[in-house]
Order: sequence, then structure tokens, then C-alpha cells
Amino acid sequence: MSRYPAIYSRRAFTLVELLVVIAIIGILIGLLLPAVQMVRESARRIKCANQVKQQSLAMMNFESAFQYFPPGYSHPAQTMWSGFLLPYIEQGPLYDTVDVEQGWTSFTGAPPGNIEALGVFLEIFQCPSSILEKSQFDPLTDSQRVPCSYLACASGLNNRESGDKPWCGMPAFEDLPKSDGIFFMNSNTPLAAVIDGLSNTVLVGESLPDQDLFDVDYTGNIQKVDHWYIGSRELGTYTEIGSFNSADVSECLGSTACPINSIKVPESPMNDKELSYGSQHIQGVNMGFADGSVHFVVETIDLEIWSAVGSINGGEVNTDLD
Repeated sequence: MSRYPAIYSRRAFTLVELLVVIAIIGILIGLLLPAVQMVRESARRIKCANQVKQQSLAMMNFESAFQYFPPGYSHPAQTMWSGFLLPYIEQGPLYDTVDVEQGWTSFTGAPPGNIEALGVFLEIFQCPSSILEKSQFDPLTDSQRVPCSYLACASGLNNRESGDKPWCGMPAFEDLPKSDGIFFMNSNTPLAAVIDGLSNTVLVGESLPDQDLFDVDYTGNIQKVDHWYIGSRELGTYTEIGSFNSADVSECLGSTACPINSIKVPESPMNDKELSYGSQHIQGVNMGFADGSVHFVVETIDLEIWSAVGSINGGEVNTDLD
């Protein structure tokens, strides 16, 4: 027997083999990442749908308490529907700090609590898929405000807030009719007024604000796609904003007369970009209906059907969202 231990040869990995292994790992990671991203987006979409559900139920609870849905926005205080919902979305303490009968900007001597409330981040009003700041300064109110991802529905027929009247979200004025949806200025729509059926009528849905997107409206005025919650100083009446010939109800109200995701179409009119529903989800939006249900509506939906679900008494028969 040899005095020396046996010597075994060990073969190392070659450079080619290492590169092959690294390439395979890279391919597997490349295949895995989209799947992970899809799962995450699916979770965000579900969370967004739950937020729409909470808002819809809050609106229905408000209606149960007062026998009408909250105003789209009040005048002259310019409190938005979301401000009236605070006690119904577990924000009673915040609601107690504001006065919904007063204004929302230091320019009009609003109470400090009102101004501060505009800058309070409320997760329920921001879609988790949207890339929005939690607070930003708005020179129009001279305060911090939180962008909002959701608009209550004012119309299924009117796609403008500037130029030729009537405008979306406006009440009856002289010979002009009020908006045909549930929400508009000083609206107090009861459940019984939703003649088209609760499951066929939109309450609220997703919309994409973009503070950096500027364009001209139908009268040549420069506008931006800004959506907010709780209160404003830009919402007025036909008479008050007639000289400017443009409203800004899109801060809190939308219209199904505008195609879904119009904001993503550069050639869309500015009013469509401001009033349309849209999202960062893939090919559609979460929409809450007056029966408390939430549907994911694809952007390829028939435009007549999409228009029909925005009004309360259009008499439409076919409102199949699938």
C-alpha cells in the first residue's frame, strides 16, 4: 500500500459553462419579472376596486341618511362630494375640523381647518396604480392639496365644461337643462330619481389627473388635468364663470360621454382629457354603480352603452358592460 494519499483530479467549470448558466438564470428572471409585475398590478387593481366600493357604499349611506346623494359640489362654499363623505369613510375626526359651509382657500378667508384638510393624504382617494404625489402646492388655493384619482359621475351626454353650453356638472339655468347624471352643482338626487336602474347608473369611477398636462379648451383657455378632493375655489355657476366661458367641474366630476382613457390620446379635446374616466390599469377602469356594485369596464366598450350608464333617466335598454 502506497505511503502517499491518492490524488483525485477535480474539473472546474469552464468560462463557457458559467456563461451558459448565467444566461439561463437571466432568461428565467426575465420570464419571472413580468409575472410578478402582473400579480402586483392585479393586487393594486383589486385594492382600487375596493376603494371604489367603499366610496360607493359611503354615497349610499349618505343617501340613506338624507334621502338624496351628496351634492357633486356645493355652492357657494364649493365643498365637493368627497368632503361630504368624510364621516362615511371613517374620517369623522377630519370632518369635525372643517366647515363645509365655508370656503377652501386663504384668498376668501377660509377657516384654517378647511385649508389644512386639503393637504391631508387620504389613501381611499388615490388609486395604488397611479403615480401621484401625496401632496403638492396649488397656487390657485394657496395651499397644499392632495391629487385625487376618482370622479363622481355628472353626465352621460355632456362632454364639455367650456365653450358651448350646457356644461357638464351644471344645474338648470334659464333655458338650459341640468346635468343628466346623479351629481352636479348643488344636486340632491334621491334614489327614486335613478329611473334607468341602480345597476345601470354610475356613481363614481377612476380618473387620471396630470398636473403637468396643459392644453387649451374649447374657448382657447389654458387648462390642466387636475382632480382634487374635499373642497375647491374654482367651481362656480354659469353666471359667475360666464365671462371666462369655462368651468372647472372636472376637479371633482366626470362624464361617460368622454371615451375611457381620453387623457392617453394626444389628439383628444382638452375637455375629454379632463372629464374622462381612466386609469393606469391595463385597458380599463374600475367603476362604482348605484346598486353598490363595482365593475371593471374595458376601454373598448361600445360608446353608446358607456354613455348610457352615465345618465339617470335616458331610458336605454342595452347597458351590458361585458
